[in-house]
Amino acid sequence: MGYQKNTISEIVRSAAPKDKKPTLTNEQIEAVKTAGGIALVILMAAGMIALSAVTPNIFAAYGKLFSRKGKRYSQKEVKNKVVRSFYYLKHKGLIGMRPTVGDFKIYVTALARKKIKSMQFRTMRVEKPKKWDKKWWQVAADIPTKEHKTAADALRRKLKEMNFYPLQRTLWFYPHDPRLEIDWIVRVYHIERFVTIMEINRLDRDDEEKMVKFFRKQKII
Repeated sequence: MGYQKNTISEIVRSAAPKDKKPTLTNEQIEAVKTAGGIALVILMAAGMIALSAVTPNIFAAYGKLFSRKGKRYSQKEVKNKVVRSFYYLKHKGLIGMRPTVGDFKIYVTALARKKIKSMQFRTMRVEKPKKWDKKWWQVAADIPTKEHKTAADALRRKLKEMNFYPLQRTLWFYPHDPRLEIDWIVRVYHIERFVTIMEINRLDRDDEEKMVKFFRKQKII
């Protein structure tokens, strides 16, 4: 297995059962920067994995983690790094081991799932379809700031971080369906009743031109 050819996304897919999908998106998986993080993502994708199935090759495919100044670590060094990663995860209470006949099954704990969920929220992005249908989605946030200022500010920061276009202070636009993501965000901030999502088929020409330019620059459309 080559060090540079395979992305972490491919590693996770190869490690996971065929009938399951990775818990994180490709972008989130690629954002993982540690061997322990990779191990945790693989376990989340697989649900549970046999200790005997954990080989250095699964992790060594990600060259940046297993090379230094252009030189690869030796197989022994990679193995030691993998072992340390799993020891660290177990020490932190993020994974557990269940004995089976002649082997152990490794699984993620509730604490790990909580951490992964937090990572999902921080790196959340609206899924981009292969082709834009030329429609727009409006997020209207009519939040009473006197009682919910912290949540209102947090929502604005999150929408800005996710590259939504602020047409007005309380109106944000996106070219792809964001309902699942927005639903999660507003439930986290407990402001469901103040936020409305609508599909928009027609906009003012000037506004639309500005948004098209904005989203093309972001490579979202």
